[in-house]
Amino acid sequence: MTPVTTLAGDMILLAFDAEGGRLPVRQSLAPAVRGALLAELLDGGALTDEAGTAGAVGEAPQDAALKEVWQRIAAEPGRKWLHWVRKDGRASIHEVLRGLEKDGLLERSTGRVFGVFPLNRAGLTPSGLTAAGQVRAAVAAAVEDPAAPAAGGRAALLAGLAHAGGQLGTVLAADRRRALKDRLAALSDGAAPVSAAVRRAVQDLQGAAVS
Repeated sequence: MTPVTTLAGDMILLAFDAEGGRLPVRQSLAPAVRGALLAELLDGGALTDEAGTAGAVGEAPQDAALKEVWQRIAAEPGRKWLHWVRKDGRASIHEVLRGLEKDGLLERSTGRVFGVFPLNRAGLTPSGLTAAGQVRAAVAAAVEDPAAPAAGGRAALLAGLAHAGGQLGTVLAADRRRALKDRLAALSDGAAPVSAAVRRAVQDLQGAAVS
């Protein structure tokens, strides 16, 4: 899979509906996006995992969303991955959306409902639709191909995080996800330790919603 901007950018592209005109409003997207930022930093060597806690090494990355996460971890070393997955999820989504917009993959507009209530809209451009299709195809291939390594490559990492964060609905129907549950579990394990924190954060959100 060709990188679009960041793994978090790919996660958001994955979340858009098939027509590219709607980004679903779901609580699980925030931890999934945060997890993608953390996983990209860890996979690239900018973060370390020390007994279940995150540490920053080297220099801050150039990408704004990745840089913000890296700087916070550098300022507060020794915190667990779950803390960082839960931290500032909505702000991270907005920062990643700005990056997609800057890259010409996304258009945002502001209107009003009934002429009174402000409404922000985000839709994919033609280039964004193409990129989203490529991301979905790459993730589907990573999931469906049993010969592909579960812990290798960008698509496998994204698939594992998306499964942990409940973001595979645009790629695989529910019955197909059930049929591939063992493969999805392996992909999620391949994205450890971040995937476990993402799964826990989503479970906590779901539990809070029904309590």
